[in-house]
Amino acid sequence: MFASVVHMKGPFDHCDTAIAALVAVDVSSLSDVGLASHVLGVQHYLDQLTVHQARVLAVAETRQVWSGTGARNLAEWLSGETKCDPNDVNDKTKLGEALGKSPELSDAVSNGELSPDAAAELADTINDAPADADPASLVDAAKGATPKQAKKAAERWKDIHSKKSPEELEAERYARRSVKTTAPVDGLATTTITLPVLQHREFHNVLGFLGGKPSADDDRSTPQRLADGLIALCHAFAKGEVRGGNNKPTIVIRIDANDYTGANPHGVGITDHGDLIPAHIVRQLANDANLRLLITHGNEILWLGRTERYATRAQTLALLARDTQCRWPGCHTPAAWCDADHITPWEHGGTTDLDNLWLLCRHHHTIKHAPGVRITGTIDNINIHLPNGTTIHCPLKPATKPGTKPRTQAAA
Repeated sequence: MFASVVHMKGPFDHCDTAIAALVAVDVSSLSDVGLASHVLGVQHYLDQLTVHQARVLAVAETRQVWSGTGARNLAEWLSGETKCDPNDVNDKTKLGEALGKSPELSDAVSNGELSPDAAAELADTINDAPADADPASLVDAAKGATPKQAKKAAERWKDIHSKKSPEELEAERYARRSVKTTAPVDGLATTTITLPVLQHREFHNVLGFLGGKPSADDDRSTPQRLADGLIALCHAFAKGEVRGGNNKPTIVIRIDANDYTGANPHGVGITDHGDLIPAHIVRQLANDANLRLLITHGNEILWLGRTERYATRAQTLALLARDTQCRWPGCHTPAAWCDADHITPWEHGGTTDLDNLWLLCRHHHTIKHAPGVRITGTIDNINIHLPNGTTIHCPLKPATKPGTKPRTQAAA
């Protein structure tokens, strides 16, 4: 029944004629100009077909045309009939739904202001837009964008119109971090790593640093160099040679002064790789030895932070000697792999001295800055009060040698 639909008469006869004419073209005989024109022409018609297919799939989803076939949904049915990718079917169906919901999106695609691929990056956000938000502003912001730029615009628009605070949104993103592996196939296993953008940039920079810069006689691809960097890091850790965690590659973040001070509640910083970092995270990490902060006002540079401005090397050495490892109870992350954190945050008037600095691993550093967390106590016995009512006691940990007393501030 359904297979016969492919052979229905009418518009598909014209399609068959047009496709036959295109296929008959001897592309190898075309001039460079003619070939370029042919490539653009094929892409133009593929884009039109993609948009039409998205609209058709959205209607078919609504009417459940697969009913009675044994399939559980539209993607499963179409994949079984044509052996296409069910994920691609779902993505196009979402695009068709978004085109039906947003006339502005439909017009932008029809006018060539957005490609179907870029529009698809907006689909989920438009389909799930809050009732009091107008997706037209998102479409306007994304016009002329590449798919990657459109995805960033959608994420930014969603954050701005969310009922949650920037801190809550960032905490939700951090909670979705993961490392997933597949079973080995032909001697190779695949690992998928999902990280918030800042941690991803740190991870990428470290692997690039360890993998080495490409040279004239280096025939490795970039993915191969990054893989070599990860292998080198794992081998060094296995041999007990991992040290110098405070000498990691630097990340540069550019941020407007109003965003940095919090005058704009939805402000963001931009890394030198184009990653968007929420302003509250930039403020939180302003004392990070791996961060160079470029503060601007319009086109004027107001301040370029240097690593010496905050936790100096001498202070870091004192912290290594005093805290020995992450101060969170039960955590044994070595001191050299921890962050020097302001107990009273720098942006809240905290000073950069040993009375206000302690060591936390990156995971517990993130928890300490989560929404609703309070800090009380002194440097010798800090208490972290979590939003659920739990209090974490973080006293100075004992020295490694049995029988010695815990280090005090004066001893450090």
